[in-house]
Amino acid sequence: MYTLFPVPKQMTYGTKTTCLNYKSLTVYTNCPLHIHYVLKTLSIETLDVVTLGHTEGESFFIRFGSVLDAIPPQHDQGFILAIEEDSLHLCSQTEQGLFYGCLAYQQLARQANEDGSLLDVEIVDWPVLENRGLMLDISRGRVYTLDYLKQLVSKLAMLRINVLQLYIEHTFAFSFLEDVHQGADPITAEEIRQLDQWCKEHYIELQANLQSFGHCNRLLTTKGYRHLRESDLYWTLSPAVEETYTLLDRMYAEFLPNFSSSVLNIDSDETYDLGAGKSDAMVEREGKGEVYLAHLLRLRELAAKQGKTLMVFGDVILHHPELLEHIPRDIVFLDWIYDPHDEYPTPKKFAASNRTFWVCPGTGAWNTLFPRQDGAVKNIQNLTVEGIRQGAEGMLLCDWGDHGSYTPPAFSLVAFAVAAEVSWSGKKIALEEQLGPLSQVLGEPALQALHLLLPHIHRLPAFWSKNRSQCVIALFDEPLTGRMLTSALPPDNLEALMPLPEGVAGVLDPESHHLMRPLFSISEESIEKLQIIAHKASALVPDLQDYLLCSQYRWLCDALSLVCTKLRLGRSIRTSMLSASADCDQFLDWENELRLLIGRYTQLQIDFIGWWMRVAKTSEIMIPLSYFAHIIERLDYLKGWLGAQRKAMETNHEVDWPMATYETAGYKSLPTY
Repeated sequence: MYTLFPVPKQMTYGTKTTCLNYKSLTVYTNCPLHIHYVLKTLSIETLDVVTLGHTEGESFFIRFGSVLDAIPPQHDQGFILAIEEDSLHLCSQTEQGLFYGCLAYQQLARQANEDGSLLDVEIVDWPVLENRGLMLDISRGRVYTLDYLKQLVSKLAMLRINVLQLYIEHTFAFSFLEDVHQGADPITAEEIRQLDQWCKEHYIELQANLQSFGHCNRLLTTKGYRHLRESDLYWTLSPAVEETYTLLDRMYAEFLPNFSSSVLNIDSDETYDLGAGKSDAMVEREGKGEVYLAHLLRLRELAAKQGKTLMVFGDVILHHPELLEHIPRDIVFLDWIYDPHDEYPTPKKFAASNRTFWVCPGTGAWNTLFPRQDGAVKNIQNLTVEGIRQGAEGMLLCDWGDHGSYTPPAFSLVAFAVAAEVSWSGKKIALEEQLGPLSQVLGEPALQALHLLLPHIHRLPAFWSKNRSQCVIALFDEPLTGRMLTSALPPDNLEALMPLPEGVAGVLDPESHHLMRPLFSISEESIEKLQIIAHKASALVPDLQDYLLCSQYRWLCDALSLVCTKLRLGRSIRTSMLSASADCDQFLDWENELRLLIGRYTQLQIDFIGWWMRVAKTSEIMIPLSYFAHIIERLDYLKGWLGAQRKAMETNHEVDWPMATYETAGYKSLPTY
């Protein structure tokens, strides 16, 4: 039996086998655009392709051999694929559906016997959700190259993703906003137009996305546009300043014509300071919800001038549900929820308001070295299924890149696939069952083993948190006094947390409001388990076929191994210092270990730059590189401080055993929320 991705709605097997390799063959089609997907899998000595005209209302087809009774499903993206009696018949109501059928046939062909024969089989398939999308963040550090985006689009088409958005705050090359995107290496209008055409060839709709309310920090901190800020948070465009709309009108006029899609996502989420500054009088007079709604309606008018309709994140309007009935029905709401739950009340709220909405889960691949895969898979599946139950018209998976996009992008592919599967089939299929077919489709068998192994990182004590990987903090934080996030609500499969050493308590970080634990509280058992995971993963990485994939997973394994070394060394130094048990030889050993550690961090940084430059422009690589610079600086400082203590011991001066002179200067390598 054959495995396909996504799992087909209907798959019926015959009792015989069919060999589709011939000495001579005549193929009939009324859609020559897709025939190469089928022909390149066949071994034919003499081939004749007969192209027939297509009449309105007729199915699109590719067939050869006997004429089989094959009626496609009544869905624009559905198809039927029948193989029997030395014949093939593939047909659909649309070119898009035929395209998906061709991709399904390619998966079958890769599972054929050595002689090219296949079991007689009939596949009937169609999607549950019309719109199955992905939003890529290109505003938090990484602006992908056009070549990489094209490669990704080809993979997304194989997964039957049919919507793509690029999240943009300041990373489009507006001709009149050079000060805003300076240093960001933005995507250009020409690149968008080329990507738009490439997407259309793969039946993916490239929808425009431009942040138009909150999250406008880069714009609002630029000298010429500070007066448009709502407050001194420099976060939200003020609706009380008329020039806000003059600016957005100009931006839309330059940005939107590059997209053939009629959709504009204005995002407009998390407008934290609305009503706390210039619009306070408006909010006092009209209400915060009404002011927000008025802004949406103004943007609706501006977008309509460019022939676009609006899509908007729904978090703000959910605080004002009474306003939903006043919102035009052509505005699509995005219900974003990134944490895993068993129940989701908000899709029901949008459904009850009779408003068009999509559900928006997340990849869990931000603020982390490796995605929080367990939570992401549960969230993607549960939210999407609930969305389908409540009548959602689409799913848009969000792949954010908070604080510099330092997570290698390859790791998100599995989340992309899970989202593609559940939005196509409408079923929650265990990840273990999906990884095999997915690895087969992508031509990377090793992915299955890697993504069964690596999620164990976040099941270890002290290495899990809700919105951040502890490993990345352990990698970059201060070596002796660094702290790690913990969560009061760990996942069900988290191993029992080892108790903190006596005298070490969790503290509350005033900036993040997350419980924190000092790094040195991590048990040796947890570190050892992390080391084993890194070692096992390293052994699998050489089996990856693609160099780019291989380089990203190898980098991860090196980073995890480095975490273990750093944690052990930091704890050894701290413990020995506080117990006044070190001698000169011990100090020398530490200094040498730190020298080697600095070298490993330097190499990790070089490797980071290597895979980054293969997927992205230089863009804002300085953000993650600053993390490397800071930790290398701290390690070098520690090496020098230990050297000073050794010299004090050698000259019979007092050694600073309590570490009173050890200066951290409030060091934090990473934002902590």
